[in-house]
Amino acid sequence: MDLLEQLKCNKGTVSSALGKELALEVLNGDKTLLEQAIDLVTYDLENQNAKGIRAGAAKILEKVAEKRPDLLANQLDKLEPALTVKEPQTRWMLMQVFGYCAKLNPGSSKSVLPHATRYLTENAGVCLSGAVYLYLGRIGSTSAETANTVLPILDDALKTASENEIDWILEGFLNILDNVDPGSKQLITRSAEIQTDAKKKSTRNRAMKIIEKISDNGKRKN
Repeated sequence: MDLLEQLKCNKGTVSSALGKELALEVLNGDKTLLEQAIDLVTYDLENQNAKGIRAGAAKILEKVAEKRPDLLANQLDKLEPALTVKEPQTRWMLMQVFGYCAKLNPGSSKSVLPHATRYLTENAGVCLSGAVYLYLGRIGSTSAETANTVLPILDDALKTASENEIDWILEGFLNILDNVDPGSKQLITRSAEIQTDAKKKSTRNRAMKIIEKISDNGKRKN
């Protein structure tokens, strides 16, 4: 059964189990399956009834990019049209792909920043917004210029973020720390200090990780 038929038979918008299974096949050397997934993530873009096919293909690409970004870094332009679809599932997994590939192809990864910032205005759920914050951190880790671009986006988002979004914003801060100037580090430190009293342990841990990393970097310079 080819990939299209498998995804047509797939129940629900996203099947993580199937996506992980097929991604493993790609990682084990099935380049044909990879090419099919790249093609199918833009399948019938205007048809909402095909969202399960697109999202299923996006899940494969997300899991492949997590382990082997080199397999997708030079093909990001083929994926960009799928960032216009309605379903959040396809878009959040592709945000992950573009983020994972940022260091290998910073130009193409950064080119979809307008899509990412637009998603933050949609209130389409924490999976999409969280993927955007991670993407921002990953592209910000590629250069000081990009870090300075994404910092105010992350900072503004933190002011209105829900409890479940804060972790991903802090993760974004962590990723850009090495590329921002001392003044920006102070801003990030103040934001992290506020979160040291957060209800969620994961949030407190990330906040402390930021504070400790900035403090350690300062000590090394001294």
